[in-house]
Amino acid sequence: MPHWFGTVGSMIGGRYRAFAVVGLAVSALLSGVAPAQANSLSWKDCAGNADLKCASLEVPMDHADPNGPRVALALVKAPARKPAERLGSLVVNRGGPGFSTIQYLELIKAKQLAAPWDDRVWDRYDVIALDQRGVGKAVPAVKCFATPEAAAAFGAGVPTIPVSPSEVMKRAAKDAEFAAECREHTGKLLDHLSTAVVARDLDLVRAALGELRLNFLGQSYGVALGTVYANLFPARVGSFVLDSVLNPASTTKGPIGSVPSERIGSDTSTRDTMREFLRLCAQGKACQFAKHGPRAYDELLAKLRAKPLALTTPEGKKVSLTYSKLVVYVGGRLYQTNAWSTIDYMLDLTHRALAGEAGADLAQVVSYLDEYEPDNPYNELTPAYSAFTCNDDDTSKFALAWWAAAERRERIAPHFATLRAYETSQCASWQAKPKERYTGPWTAKTEKPALIINNRFDPATPLAGAVELSRTLNSRLLISEGWGHITAQQSTCAIAATSDYLTTGALPKPGTTCKPNAVPFS
Repeated sequence: MPHWFGTVGSMIGGRYRAFAVVGLAVSALLSGVAPAQANSLSWKDCAGNADLKCASLEVPMDHADPNGPRVALALVKAPARKPAERLGSLVVNRGGPGFSTIQYLELIKAKQLAAPWDDRVWDRYDVIALDQRGVGKAVPAVKCFATPEAAAAFGAGVPTIPVSPSEVMKRAAKDAEFAAECREHTGKLLDHLSTAVVARDLDLVRAALGELRLNFLGQSYGVALGTVYANLFPARVGSFVLDSVLNPASTTKGPIGSVPSERIGSDTSTRDTMREFLRLCAQGKACQFAKHGPRAYDELLAKLRAKPLALTTPEGKKVSLTYSKLVVYVGGRLYQTNAWSTIDYMLDLTHRALAGEAGADLAQVVSYLDEYEPDNPYNELTPAYSAFTCNDDDTSKFALAWWAAAERRERIAPHFATLRAYETSQCASWQAKPKERYTGPWTAKTEKPALIINNRFDPATPLAGAVELSRTLNSRLLISEGWGHITAQQSTCAIAATSDYLTTGALPKPGTTCKPNAVPFS
C-alpha cells in the first residue's frame, strides 16, 4: 500500500458519515414500561478466536408486537481478565450508524486499533460488542443490492459532490433509485430501523446480560443511541461514556428545508478543522504544502471545480482528478490526525501537477483511489446509515432542498457544505415509514452522571453538540484540546479519564481539559 494512503479503518473513526438520530416514541411504549424480559445468552467460542465469545439474541422486529417476527442481534464478548474483580458488562457501540462494533472489537483485540480504555477496563469488565439490528452480523442486515458487484457498479459516475445542475439532477434520480433498491431488498425490516427501536433492543441486551443497569460506551452515532436510551430508561442507566457527541436533540428536527449537516454544524466544523490543518501546516516543520503560500488551497480547489485535471499514469492509463474526488479525500482524512500527512502529500502533489509538474505521480495516486476509494456516494456503509438516519430525521421530500441547503451553507463553509449536506440526500426519496421514533423530551434525570468527551476541533461531531448535551443530561464534559473524530483515538488523557470513570466512578473536575497526543506537523 502506498505510504500516502494510510489505513481507512483507523482514519474514519465514528464513520465517514458521522450523523444519525432519533425520534418520538409510541406513547404506549414510552409510559409504564415494564422491566425488559429476555432470554439469557448462550456464549460459545467464536470461530477462529477462542479468546472471544459469541452469542445472538432474538428480539421482536416490532416491539409493539412481541409475538411477531423476530430479528437476531449479534454479540461478541471479551471476558473480564480478572473475574474475581469483575464490575459487570460494558456494551459498546462504534457508531455510523452502520459500522460493525464486532469488527471494531476484533481489530482492537488483534492490536490493529487502539482501545478507547486501558487495562483496568479489560481486567474488570466483560466488554460486549453489539451489532445492532440491521448492521454487521445481525440477521437480517440492511441490504440494497443483490451482489457486492452490483453495489459497486451502482454509483459509478455519480459524484459525491455535485457541482452543476446536471449533476444535481443525476444525483436526485440515482438517490430515488437507491431508495427503491433498499426497499426491495430489505423489505419490512426497513420500517423497524430507528434509534428508538435499537434503544429498546439495548434494554433487552441489558436484561439478557443479567445487569440491573446498562454500562455503555458509545462513539459518534453511539452517543445518540446512548442519549435516547437514557431518556427512555433513566432508571436503568449505569456508567455511560459518550465520546464525540452526535446530539439527537439537534439532529432530529429543524427548520423546514434544513438538512442534518446544518443542524449539527458538521460543515462548519469540517471547515474549522481544515483551517487548523492549514494553520498547523504553515507553522510546522514537516508540511510540504505550506511552501505554496496561504492562498494555494482555495486556488487549486477553484481550478478543479472549473475543470477536472486530466492525467496519465506511467503505464498510459488515463485518469482524472475532479473537485469532488479531492474534497472527499481531504474531508475523510481530517477525521484522524495520523492521516494529515496524506492530505499534505495530496495537496502538494495536486498543486505541482496543476503547475505542470509531477503529473505522473498524481496520476498513480488517482488511479489507486479510483480502484480502492472510488468517488461513489453509495458505499458499503450507505444502506444501514440511510436506514437509520432517514427514519430518525425529519427531512424534506423535495430533492432540491439538499442543493439549496448546500448553496446556502457554501457561503460559510466553502467546499465542505455540499460534501456534508449530500451525505443524507437519499432521504428525499426514502421508502420507509418508521413505526417508532423518539424526538424528546431530552430532560430525563439519571442517578449516575455520564462522562462526555469531545475534541475541540471535530469535523463530524462539533464541540457545540457536546456542550449542549452536557446541559440536558446529568453528566460531566471533558474537552480534549485537539483535532479529529473520536476523542479516544487522539488522546491517551481521555482514555485514562474514561478508565478512571468506568472502574472507580471518578469524574474529571469541572473545567478539566486534555492535551492531544501529538500536534500535527510539529
